[in-house]
Amino acid sequence: MKKIILLISSLFVVSVLVSCQQNEEPKQTTAKQMQHDFPKDEAAIVTSLKIEMVSIKDASKSLPKGENLKEKKLMKVKMKIGNMTEYNIPMAASFFKALDSNGKYQLNYPMVDELGETISGDKVIHGAVYFAIPKDRVIEKIVYEDPKRDAFYEWAVEK
Repeated sequence: MKKIILLISSLFVVSVLVSCQQNEEPKQTTAKQMQHDFPKDEAAIVTSLKIEMVSIKDASKSLPKGENLKEKKLMKVKMKIGNMTEYNIPMAASFFKALDSNGKYQLNYPMVDELGETISGDKVIHGAVYFAIPKDRVIEKIVYEDPKRDAFYEWAVEK
């Protein structure tokens, strides 16, 4: 009789443990996307401009005091641009936009130190363009488009 009671109680304990394990919900992990960078030393010639994308960095800590992007992060894209002519060519951050990992284009986010100047003939400048993109996304492409000069080019980010 004791063996039967011991067997029944052990079966009861095992069934309770198994049912508790099955009721646990599996943990859902969200894969955080990592921002990759541009291929190194790949400059593009775009209508008399030699443009090289140098780096992409999170610049959210550079926001001016009191400014809040809410559910977005500020990304800084550094570039090097050379004028291959003898003429002055205007260059502005507004000529650039970013394609994010959700397939949406993001316009530049204005900052004090962003790209915006005229490049003298045979000169090279270094500048930056900022983009405010949702926190769960990354930049996949940078697009340069200057309709007045009929210039267009896309830089893909390495994966």
